[in-house]
Amino acid sequence: MKKKYFQKLYVYDDKSESYLIQVSLDDYDDVYNEWDPSPFKKRDIEKEFNDFIEESSEDIPLKYNITIALFLQAIKKDSAKETAIISAYRNFYNYAVEKHRREIINLHKKNIYYLVASLLFLSIGYFFKGGQSVLTKVIHEGIFVGGWVFLWEFFTNIFIALTELRTQYKLYRRLYQARVEFVYYE
Repeated sequence: MKKKYFQKLYVYDDKSESYLIQVSLDDYDDVYNEWDPSPFKKRDIEKEFNDFIEESSEDIPLKYNITIALFLQAIKKDSAKETAIISAYRNFYNYAVEKHRREIINLHKKNIYYLVASLLFLSIGYFFKGGQSVLTKVIHEGIFVGGWVFLWEFFTNIFIALTELRTQYKLYRRLYQARVEFVYYE
């Protein structure tokens, strides 16, 4: 069987039944944003670390589980720092999941508004039979155009924006649920 692109790049761990996203660290602090003054377990994740994790996760289809394997030298092993990193990781991706969930809810609210506005404008345009003056004809056409614009926004959001947001939501949810393990080497 021919291996797919992601199967060549990422190791499959039979024990955890997931693909490993392997990250080599010089120190535990490499995971954190150095400009964030918060305590370690509440700190933001470093942008480059997050970008690497996200891009790697996007390579692997969503139907597969992932494990984040952080490689460090054995002499640097510190259980308290491991716990802090896992906590920071969970906090960071939990926030991303909740943010995308709220964006999806807000988009649904906008879509209801766009659909109602579209139906209202198109109905008014259909039933509004103004006079023959240029002004009433312009208003009539403007109402129709407004209705079609709202309908266009509705369909754009349903078929494009909502699909993209749901994909991002699933990606972040998978990252949040991913197992984080530390691998130490000599």
